[in-house]
Amino acid sequence: MISASAYILKVPSDRREILLTAERSHFGGAAAAEPVKLFDHSRRAPLIVLASFDDGLLTHIASARKGASAGTGLVRLNMNSLDQLEQSIPFQLLINSVPNNVKATLTRVVEAGGVLPPQTAKAVVAALEQIDPSLTAKLARLSIARAEQIAALGPKKRENLALQKEALTTALQVAGIDSGEVLDWSPNTVEPTSFLEGLPEVRVREDVMLHADLTMLPGFSVLREAPYLAARTFVAEDDSANRVTVIMANRLPLEEQTGADLIYFNETFRSFVLVQYKALEKAAKQHEFRWGKGDQFEIELVRMDSLLEELDQVQPDSDPDGFRLTSNPFFLKFCPRIVFNPDDKGMFPGLYLPLGLWKALATSDRLKGPSGGNLLTYENVGRRVSNSEFVTFVGGAWVGTTIGQSAHLDKLIRSVLESGRTVAFAVKRLPPPEPMGETVEEPLLGEGALAEPEEIAIAVTN
Repeated sequence: MISASAYILKVPSDRREILLTAERSHFGGAAAAEPVKLFDHSRRAPLIVLASFDDGLLTHIASARKGASAGTGLVRLNMNSLDQLEQSIPFQLLINSVPNNVKATLTRVVEAGGVLPPQTAKAVVAALEQIDPSLTAKLARLSIARAEQIAALGPKKRENLALQKEALTTALQVAGIDSGEVLDWSPNTVEPTSFLEGLPEVRVREDVMLHADLTMLPGFSVLREAPYLAARTFVAEDDSANRVTVIMANRLPLEEQTGADLIYFNETFRSFVLVQYKALEKAAKQHEFRWGKGDQFEIELVRMDSLLEELDQVQPDSDPDGFRLTSNPFFLKFCPRIVFNPDDKGMFPGLYLPLGLWKALATSDRLKGPSGGNLLTYENVGRRVSNSEFVTFVGGAWVGTTIGQSAHLDKLIRSVLESGRTVAFAVKRLPPPEPMGETVEEPLLGEGALAEPEEIAIAVTN
């Protein structure tokens, strides 16, 4: 499974001042980057860098990501928040402080630099927390205590958090915003009801500003009826005008939630799509999904069909912005694994099926098992939509409701909440036009700045 790790960086003497200057002068994105030998670590997972700017000493700590190639056999190590330790720690003291079974491995990595194996990384974190307790917060992602907190959530809570994280990650990627901020999740929230509540800067139901900022959003009047409500705005690092506000609302505590729906709304083109997630079970030779007459899955399909009938009554749009390749907004995503991993910023692997394609498959003989039962697998499903294709189709509003159909968004949100599930809503807005004949000077920061294009995502999960 993808996981966070630690990297020991021994900075060459001729690179030390260059990196520290880059850290002091950066205004966003990676503060400093160092080419290092290619190492095995997922770009979707975070790294903690333990850096040495003085021979034999651990002097700095940073959050990092494995970057792109930096030449043959080299890769970029992108670092943020390269903070100096209050007091440098001799590497020999660190080696002496870890258990005997990892001393040799740690010694080898300290000598050459590089990524620490998982068990060694955990031992190093525990030792550093003892040597310098002020480092505990920065090392929390790799701590044994964090792993124990996540395990203590219980399987049902972890499954629902996994589905909510998938809805959020999908909304961010559709909006063209890097999903790295999902890695900031912390298990310290007391009795969370949504994944959002574990992220910094989240507004919860009692926050007056949440209602003031979001009251004008379509569907918010329905969302605010939910007992559990949280919201946060995410901003693209390379374009502050590209924003997505994610609202998660549900009627049930986390352990009682039964699934996840993602509703993504594009305000520019007045289009929404809905995704419902389903788990493929691991059988002897393959992952598969089975369903039967009258089960919960069929009940959910009937709910979608009922809403679709109403949408079909709306007259087609003549506005070019209302053009869609298909105006059926419903998608099913079947995932081979629904595992809560807060150290992975990627989307679940799996396959998307537009509802229309699902109906064609379900009424054919293609999805039949050896005994005649209903059975979906990667082998018999045939064509499907991939993660990247889904992001492209939805991000450009090539699929989803037409402008007129989107007036039914309130009813869709209400039906999802009443089913006991949880919402994601993304809206891009253009700044207001400048008055004719006047030149308006745009402030750099603070009050009076022109309204920026905004993406808003509403994630509904249970």
